[in-house]
Amino acid sequence: MIPTSFRFVALGAAHQLKGYLYGFKPSRTAPAPSWTDSGAVVESFDVGSPITDPAYWADRYALCTLTFRKQGGEQLVMNDAVVAISRKKNVISTPMVGMTGTIKEYVNAEDYQLSINVGVQAVRDGVLTDEYPSEGIRQLRSFFDTDEAIKVNSAFLEIFDIDNIVITGFALTQMTESNYQQISISALSDDDYNVYSEEY
Repeated sequence: MIPTSFRFVALGAAHQLKGYLYGFKPSRTAPAPSWTDSGAVVESFDVGSPITDPAYWADRYALCTLTFRKQGGEQLVMNDAVVAISRKKNVISTPMVGMTGTIKEYVNAEDYQLSINVGVQAVRDGVLTDEYPSEGIRQLRSFFDTDEAIKVNSAFLEIFDIDNIVITGFALTQMTESNYQQISISALSDDDYNVYSEEY
């Protein structure tokens, strides 16, 4: 009885496996792609390498140029600046008895919050120098110390219609390993508005 049972099980497994094999189909039914007679020419290229020739980057900007301008006309252009923007909406949520969720009441949108990372590099007569960028930091500090709104301009900020900011803080840690200093600036957008009063 044991050999018969074993033969029955083996035969059933063979039939089942045969069914699975029938289920497989070739993955490609069309002819294999070929460049023959297609009119195309296959060309090979070497692996790209970073462009380190300063002449290549002349008048080229990999980042959005950021410009600060005081109301008196003093202006500072920064080529190495990255801006992060966030904004919060003030919404009052009111729960209702027996209701799932809440009733939302839009109040207003707050100012844009800006986090600006600026890189200052030592330059003398338009040429990079191997020294600490003290002069560039002094120029930037004059904008930190101003107590008025600053005009700003960049392709990135124009997307959000931001053209005035108020600097609320800045931070930097002295970097002595190169002629480069990174500075973080915190700011709020500042829109022009009119306040009307009916009380005279």
